[in-house]
Amino acid sequence: MKKMSKLAVAGLLVLGMASAAQAADIKASGKWQIDASWHNDLDYNENSKENNFTIEQRIRTAFQFIANENLKGVLETQIGTNAWGNGEYSIGAGRTANQTATGSNSAGNGNLMLRKAYLDFKVPNTKINVLAGFQTVTLPSAFGGGSAILDDQVGALVVSAPVTDFMKVTAGYARPTDQNTSGSTNDTVKSKASSNAFFAAVPLDFAGSTNITPFGVYASGGDNSKLDSADLGLINPSKGLTNVTGFKGYWGGVAFSTKLLDPFKVMADFNYGSVDYNDRDGGRGGWLADFAVDYTGLSFMTPEAFFVYSTGDDSSGHNRGGRMPTLGNPQSWTVGSMFFGDSDLISPSSTDKGTGRYAGSTRNVMGFWTAGLSFKNISFIDKLSHRLNLLYIQGTNDKDALSGKSTLDSKGNESYFGRYLTTRDSIWEIDLNTKYQMYDELALMLNLGYANADLHGFNGTTTASTVKPDDSVYRATMSMVYSF
Repeated sequence: MKKMSKLAVAGLLVLGMASAAQAADIKASGKWQIDASWHNDLDYNENSKENNFTIEQRIRTAFQFIANENLKGVLETQIGTNAWGNGEYSIGAGRTANQTATGSNSAGNGNLMLRKAYLDFKVPNTKINVLAGFQTVTLPSAFGGGSAILDDQVGALVVSAPVTDFMKVTAGYARPTDQNTSGSTNDTVKSKASSNAFFAAVPLDFAGSTNITPFGVYASGGDNSKLDSADLGLINPSKGLTNVTGFKGYWGGVAFSTKLLDPFKVMADFNYGSVDYNDRDGGRGGWLADFAVDYTGLSFMTPEAFFVYSTGDDSSGHNRGGRMPTLGNPQSWTVGSMFFGDSDLISPSSTDKGTGRYAGSTRNVMGFWTAGLSFKNISFIDKLSHRLNLLYIQGTNDKDALSGKSTLDSKGNESYFGRYLTTRDSIWEIDLNTKYQMYDELALMLNLGYANADLHGFNGTTTASTVKPDDSVYRATMSMVYSF
């Protein structure tokens, strides 16, 4: 009997060890944030109505399920963004691409939504790494905090592998939209209902902390893919098109950074993109370039000088725009904290009139040049830091690009007023952002911004009478950010 008991105990230990071998270590991280904002006329239009005070909340929580050093799964959820007083937080489909949603970039306010869910593993006995699932795909960039072409969550397969000590290759496939999904509310199965993107980058890291990363992207969508023109930044003033029923496009560029001139850090990017419609003439094609220099020789701050230029539309009235299209909604690219958006805040590039959170999403503001100074990481007191931005912005779209066009998008020209800048439009901006690190995980922030604009109504448009330019715009936001 004792022998049988010992065998039973041994069996239980074996089963327990087998069960433990299949268990995964779980690591949690997140960013919980609350923003309270006071602002006026952030759309630069005195005739529009908006709330002057809003409180927003967003909760992002991520989990890593780690089997071993070569395999893990990542799950990230998001609750919000939602404004206080704007109803309860609800569970919804989030970013499901279906007939009732506007595509993969849509997420209902207040929804509990899936932000990321992907596998991260290495091919056995190799250094090849694979990411498969709903993830953040960001094209290379040296300046601006993220890519101005693609920096968004999307279903994708990304494979990366080192080739030499200084060279790596990353390539991937993404599907931004697919009408024929289980989330669709339309029972009709359609052909040519998806959009696809193929991309590759080759990071080159040399001695002296120099990095050069060329990249390229090809994307296409079928006639029924219904990828909204806003997702591509394809709003075309010549036709006022609001939806693209099929497209083909490509993007390419290079990101460069070096510390060879220490204590100076030099950064530069060149991006080009072109998209054509499948079912009609026209599209968009243009480029964006930037150059920035940081001085890292001071212990109490890092001064930075920068210049950015992007091509604009001309006045010929043909079907093809001259601004660079985007792929998805770039989330992190920004200069300053007002016109181009503030990456510290929950809603850096929203155009929601209901809450009055106006900032120029990258895909909307193409056709500009800007030059300025930033003084980063200013710190004289422990746990207290500041950032000061001074910049000038001017449009590169021809002053007559919209002449005689009755609409720019489905909401009318005024919805792009203050972001679609012509050569007659200019903006001065000053921002002061302060952070107090109360605890290692909790920061209090005060972000202040002021912009003085010299803007003109859209020449010859039927909606020009609804626009009354406001030349003085401000925003003050207090934030609590818990990062763990």
